[in-house]
Amino acid sequence: MTQLTIYKIKSGSNIEKLSGKLYKFSYYRNVYSAALGGLVGEYEKTGQNGSKTKEYGLKAYSPVAAGFAYSEYDDFGASRSYGYKRRHLGHDMLCEVGTPIICIEEGTVECIGWNQYGGWRIGIRSNDKKRYYYYAHLRKNRPYHTDIYVGKKVSAGDVIGYAGRTGYSAKENVNNIEIPHLHWGLELVFDESQKESDNEIWIDIYAITKLLSEQKAEVRRDPLSKEFYPVK
Repeated sequence: MTQLTIYKIKSGSNIEKLSGKLYKFSYYRNVYSAALGGLVGEYEKTGQNGSKTKEYGLKAYSPVAAGFAYSEYDDFGASRSYGYKRRHLGHDMLCEVGTPIICIEEGTVECIGWNQYGGWRIGIRSNDKKRYYYYAHLRKNRPYHTDIYVGKKVSAGDVIGYAGRTGYSAKENVNNIEIPHLHWGLELVFDESQKESDNEIWIDIYAITKLLSEQKAEVRRDPLSKEFYPVK
């Protein structure tokens, strides 16, 4: 964008008509706001004395809990061959089996259960319905937090399940993934007809994962249930 264009915008010119390259401005604004709209904004912060204040900034969490190591690289689009040849439409975070998996953004659990590609998985839709978060390859036998079910309202920072290596099997509860990891994906939904269709929009979330690493949820383990819970 040239300095002249910036000047014209500040002077009140219609950005849609300034140049051929800018006519899709509203489209890209909608796309970026759809992808990032639930990650940054106003949120309520509780002080040590219990007082609550309004803050603005990163309000979402890394999908891996604080204190648990993982490794990663930008693997979006890499080739996959199980079942049929396809592209990898998510991001893998290599971590130990049992690592607590965190709800990134507030929303509603839309699906849980077995998928032969993702193993035990969870699907969570954001409150504005624009983002669908997919968490896969969860732990064998005890993949989910005990309080997770379809229709459950979840908050950013909640523990929703545990990393594992299930999947790549039509039979349920099978470990066919060689290296334990969390696969998480982000689908943008502009029209409900896109959901569960050939027109799904999955985006490269490597940079978003790096952003989310700046805020990790502290967790504690209950000695009786062995479940992890967020430290509020």
